[in-house]
Amino acid sequence: MSNTIKTVLLLGNYRPSITLARTLKKRGFEVVVGSHGCERGCQYSNAVSRIWDHSPLSENGDVFASELREFSRSNPDLLAIFVVAEEYVRLIAENEGRFSEFTNLVTMPAGLVNKCLDKPYMMQLAAENNVPTAPNSHTSNQEEFARAVKKIGTPLILRLRDSTQRLGGKKALILEDAQSLGEANEELKFDRQDLLIQQKFEGLRHNIYFAASGGRLVRCLHAVITRTDSVDDTGLAVEGITLEPSGELIEQTKRLLKALNYEGIGCAQYLVNPDNGNSSFLEINPRIAGNHALPEYAGLALGDYMLDLMVGKLPDQRPIMSRAGIRYCWTSGDLMGLKVAYLRSEINLSEAILWFAKAIGAGFRADVHMVFNRHDPVPALRALWNIFPRIARWKTPVVNPGENTICQDTNRKPI
Repeated sequence: MSNTIKTVLLLGNYRPSITLARTLKKRGFEVVVGSHGCERGCQYSNAVSRIWDHSPLSENGDVFASELREFSRSNPDLLAIFVVAEEYVRLIAENEGRFSEFTNLVTMPAGLVNKCLDKPYMMQLAAENNVPTAPNSHTSNQEEFARAVKKIGTPLILRLRDSTQRLGGKKALILEDAQSLGEANEELKFDRQDLLIQQKFEGLRHNIYFAASGGRLVRCLHAVITRTDSVDDTGLAVEGITLEPSGELIEQTKRLLKALNYEGIGCAQYLVNPDNGNSSFLEINPRIAGNHALPEYAGLALGDYMLDLMVGKLPDQRPIMSRAGIRYCWTSGDLMGLKVAYLRSEINLSEAILWFAKAIGAGFRADVHMVFNRHDPVPALRALWNIFPRIARWKTPVVNPGENTICQDTNRKPI
C-alpha cells in the first residue's frame, strides 16, 4: 500500500472548516480549503496546507464543476471532498447528475438533502410525525401572501424558502404588527418572493447535533443557545451550553430521522419556551454545523463518521450521547454583532458596554471556542482584527461581489 499522504478538500472557507481541518490533520491528511466563504480564516490555520482558488458559484454550477474536475485531476492523491458550507451542499444536491462523477464527495444523499432544505415539506413531515410547529405557510405571490398573513396574523416571522438567501440582510425578520409588516413589505416586496411565513414563537433555540444510520439516532448532543449575534435573537449562536440528551426534543428528532430514513449527520433545530416547555420545530440542517467545534469537542466525531461512510467503512454504531454542562462561545462573532448593532443604532452605549462584558465573560467561562485554539491561535486573532476599523488589513481572498453565497454572519456582507 502506498505511503503517500492523502489529500482532503473542504468546500466552504468558514469557521467549521477550521475545526474539521484540525481533526483531519491529526489523522495525517493534507488539508486543502476552497477560497470562498463568508467568514473565511482557514487560510491562517496551521492545519490547512493550502487554499484552492476557484471561481464563485454560478447559477448552474457549470464553472465550479469544471474547476473541481480539474482540481481532482491535478491532485491524484485526493481522497475526499468534504462539502461543508450550505451553498455547496445545496448546489451539489440540486445538480446531482452534474456531480455524479465525484464519487469521493462527503455529503448526505441528494434526495435527503433536498427534502431537508424544502421547508414546507419539512413542516408537513413534522405535523405528520407529531412534532409541534407554530402555524405556518409558504407563499410565492401576492394572493398567497395576503391569504397567509390573514390566516396566521401578527406577530409573525418571515424567512426565504432558500435559506442561503437573506431578507434585508437577515436570516429571518420578526414583524410585530400590521404597521411593521406594511413598512417592511413596501421595502422588500414580500409578495414577489418565495417565503416561509410562521407565527412568532417565543423561546430559546435548541440544537440537536446528531449522526444517524438507517433513520436511527446513534450519536447526539443537545445544546441551548443563550445568546446570538443579533438583537432580536434571529442571528447566529455566540454563547450556549449543552443539556442532557434526553426528553421530548430528542424523541421528536428520532421520529423525524426515522421518517426521513436519515443516513449521515446533521443538526435539528427547535424553539422552546422556557416558561411552559412548549416547542416549535424549525429545521434540520443536513451538513456540518456552523458550530462544529462543539460536537467535536464533546466527542461525537461527526467528521470522522462521514469520512468513514464515504470510504465504505461502517462507522462505530455504539451510541454516543454527549454530557450536559459544556459551555461554548464564538467571541469574534459576538463582538462583530455588537459592532453592527451599535452602528445601526439598535443598541445604545450602555447596552453596548453590557454586551461587551457578556462577550468577554462568555469567553472566559467557555470550555470550547468556535474558532480559538491555543495550538492554532492565528485564525481567531485575525477574526478579532477584522472587527476593528480598517486602518490596516492583511490580504484576504477576493470574493466576487455578485457571488451567490450564504454569509454565515447574518448581519454583514463578505469581507
